[in-house]
Amino acid sequence: MNQPETGQAALSQTSAESRQGKPHRQKPPPVTASPPLTTEEQQTILVQTAKALLATSSPEDLWHIMADASRRVLAAERTAVFLYDAGSVIYPVVEGLSEGYITQMCQQNQLSSTLQLWYPQEPVIINDIYSDPRTELLHEVMAAEGFAAFAVFPLLPPDHELLGVLVVYRDHPQPFTTEDKAAGQMLTHMATLALNNIMLLAETRLSLAREQQLNEIARTLASALDLPTILDHVLRLTANIVEADAGLLGLVIDHQVMMFYPYNVPAHIVLRPAPRGRGVAWEVVQNCETLHIKQYVSHHLAQSKWIEVGVTTLLAAPITVTDLCLGVLVLFNLNRSPKEFTARQIALVESIGRQAGVAIQHARMYAEANQRSAALRNALNRQAELDDLKNKFIQNVSHELRTPLGIIHGHAELLTLGALGEIQPRQRESVDIISRRVRMLIDMVDDLTAMLSAETQEMRREEINMSLLLYSMLDEYRLQAHKVGVVLKAEITDNVPMIKGDITHLRRALDNLTSNAFKFTPLGGTVTLRLWPEDQQIIIEAADTGIGIPEGQLSRIFERFYQVDGGVKRQHGGTGLGLALVKEIVEAHRGQIFVTSKLGVGTTFQIILPVAGL
Repeated sequence: MNQPETGQAALSQTSAESRQGKPHRQKPPPVTASPPLTTEEQQTILVQTAKALLATSSPEDLWHIMADASRRVLAAERTAVFLYDAGSVIYPVVEGLSEGYITQMCQQNQLSSTLQLWYPQEPVIINDIYSDPRTELLHEVMAAEGFAAFAVFPLLPPDHELLGVLVVYRDHPQPFTTEDKAAGQMLTHMATLALNNIMLLAETRLSLAREQQLNEIARTLASALDLPTILDHVLRLTANIVEADAGLLGLVIDHQVMMFYPYNVPAHIVLRPAPRGRGVAWEVVQNCETLHIKQYVSHHLAQSKWIEVGVTTLLAAPITVTDLCLGVLVLFNLNRSPKEFTARQIALVESIGRQAGVAIQHARMYAEANQRSAALRNALNRQAELDDLKNKFIQNVSHELRTPLGIIHGHAELLTLGALGEIQPRQRESVDIISRRVRMLIDMVDDLTAMLSAETQEMRREEINMSLLLYSMLDEYRLQAHKVGVVLKAEITDNVPMIKGDITHLRRALDNLTSNAFKFTPLGGTVTLRLWPEDQQIIIEAADTGIGIPEGQLSRIFERFYQVDGGVKRQHGGTGLGLALVKEIVEAHRGQIFVTSKLGVGTTFQIILPVAGL
């Protein structure tokens, strides 16, 4: 076991108090000691203790049994057990000692001058705390506690490092005899053996439970033919066996992309397909070797989203069949958990990876015949859908363009034939109508162009202050709100973090949402724009008190050219491109868009975008 680091702070403090003239506590008058136990009495207690230790299955009960026995067999008034764990000290049992004393002893054990007392390999006997030089620095503390002698017995399991110590205290200066020393050693020896038995029993039970889980995995892999069932059971049961907080199962698709299936992964983590050569999972697949990362945060392939949720240790094992690597099993601990994977757990995961590889390969082969026949059927159905979509597009665009083009044509003829004569106010009105309709056509073309840009081109990445953008929009929409009799409200939080993106496209997306809100909100209704930060993201909402969207159609409103209701769309205009354009722009900025709606109550669109730097 590693010894604690040397610290001189407490020692310096004690010396300073002495220099300041603090009076030393005098040696108290002798206390009448109880008559010592005979060897036979000690042996009787030790035999009783051995039986009790053999009957217990709890470490907590073990320490209490040992503490009680030590007071009896060694004629001590007080006792304590100190256990060492990674440089720190814990004390499962303390009897007859103050909390202040225990706290100071745990601090003193880090002083180099007292290591011989707290980290012994053999018993340490102090028959008089006032005359023994080894307790010179501890006189004040020990005298204040009121005992006169103590003995330290190491808890030293066979072939193991020092586990801790048992300390017994006598209030009277009765020396510890050779028989006492032997009895204390026998007691700690029995305790360490009993503790070893308890640990072996616990390990046996754990092994049995793991064996049962492995059998369950084997039964599932032998009986299941559908891939989702196999993946779900393999990942969930593997995580339980190795006591991992969460996990992923990555499957290689067409040798180029890896799809991920999660287990207990935080809901806000977005799992995207990983192209070949990117990330820890692909490194395992390409090398076909297990990767055990003990400090994930310092690994060169660590991702910020996993660091943020506190991934500490990570274990990734390949899923193989013959010489082919089909994917990877990834297990990890979250919330900065100190748990680490053991060699046995690593071997278990590797074994499961080989079993899973065979099962996945069989499932894929079984599904191939069905997939071939289904592929043709799906292709025919898809072709029919595309033909129907094409027809609707042509029909809608023709309908929307016919009216403004007719108006442009009619007024152009009036101007051309001179039917209105010189430009008069009425003629000016016609010119204005022409301009508005031309603007409508331009907006339509712009929407189509913007959609193509969002799909095929890389967005600009410049820092944007969304608060200023929304305020500028409010200024422009206030006049429109007044004209149509709608109340325009804003709820914008100050000091919203900057985001990175294309301000032109983001403005177009917000314009579409706001225009829709005005379009479908009746006289006297309310349109509200909201903006606030949340967990390294910003949230934008456009809410209205309009006619709402039927629940059964909410899942399709972001499809290109989809219209909620033909009658409504004829009344309000539009091509069915606006919301599809909004969704593609938001996703191009690594964001998400959601919608909630209730008929007759209103609709709320929510956009979530990452802040700059993520």
